[in-house]
Amino acid sequence: MNTNIPHRSPASTHESPALNTLTWEHTPIVDICAVQAGYGHLLVLTTDGSLHGVDLDTGCRTTPCSVSLPPLPPPTGHTAFGTPAYRLHASPDGRYAAIVTDYGRHGLVVDVATGSPTMQLDGGDYYPHTVPFSACFLRHRDRTIFVHRTAWNRLDAADPATGASLTARDIAPYANDERPEHYLDYFHGRLVPSLDGSRLFDDGWVWQPVSIPRAWSVDAWLDANPFESEDGESVVSLTQRDDWDTPACWIDSRHIAYWGLADWDEEEFAETGQDAGVRILDVTEALQSNDRRIPMATEPDRIGDLFSDGASLYVATHAGTTIWNIASGTPLGTLPGFVARRHDPVRGSLIAFDAGTIAEYRLPVPAAHTA
Repeated sequence: MNTNIPHRSPASTHESPALNTLTWEHTPIVDICAVQAGYGHLLVLTTDGSLHGVDLDTGCRTTPCSVSLPPLPPPTGHTAFGTPAYRLHASPDGRYAAIVTDYGRHGLVVDVATGSPTMQLDGGDYYPHTVPFSACFLRHRDRTIFVHRTAWNRLDAADPATGASLTARDIAPYANDERPEHYLDYFHGRLVPSLDGSRLFDDGWVWQPVSIPRAWSVDAWLDANPFESEDGESVVSLTQRDDWDTPACWIDSRHIAYWGLADWDEEEFAETGQDAGVRILDVTEALQSNDRRIPMATEPDRIGDLFSDGASLYVATHAGTTIWNIASGTPLGTLPGFVARRHDPVRGSLIAFDAGTIAEYRLPVPAAHTA
């Protein structure tokens, strides 16, 4: 990663960026999560299984605990979808962490203060190599919730302190080729909760194979109907694509920015118009006939990630990060060499990192949200 202070293009209307770069002189970094914890702004996982807290204002580092990492799957040649790798998830307050294997089936949840495991995770053995491990933390009614895949077609919500399920339900297996009630024929993928925790975005797929990203109400799921994630009234299938694990981010509690401008041709059963840009999808509408599109002809067809502060979109590629205004659909500037990988909406910053460096770019002040 280029650790020089990034500069903006002449078209930028922002002030000079505030970039803070830290050299990591410890065991190599595996992954990072933004948190609001007593030990700092970041929770960092390193290759030896240690979890570190980092205060970005002071540069101070603490090491609350170390854990035994679950073994990565042995090489099998099934890497077309992704290579198995550890992924770190953390509760907003930094109290709990989940270390899972993307494109694998196992993981664990730990109490960060002690390193004690509170949950052992198993996402099932049916095509786990096709998707990132479905997992996320969210806040619901002032309570920390952990959502995770317990089978290829099932998600459960749990109390991360105890592992107790909050979505207990029974779904019968197939019998005599008859589809049981609530049976979901869907491979759950990457989960992205809305900032307020009211909805979940699920980037999964169905057999053809074809991508069908979905979203549904967390309130309905946890308060009223444990089958909501299968076939509840709030579930919306947003679009169809050839590929899943597509960069996407929430703009607000109702709208998702989804990478790529492709439409779906039902007759040809294939994508058409595969151009760079984003579609703004309304997660409350089953038909996206009026979805807004923002062409981004200067961006590559494939990007690394996508973030939003509600006013701008931040498009991360191998070369850096480009800033786009959502209202006008125009580029605001570039951050060459700064490849954003995480977003801290509370602090109002983007985080870039590699094995030995952490860099924070502070967003314009209106972009920061109150906790």
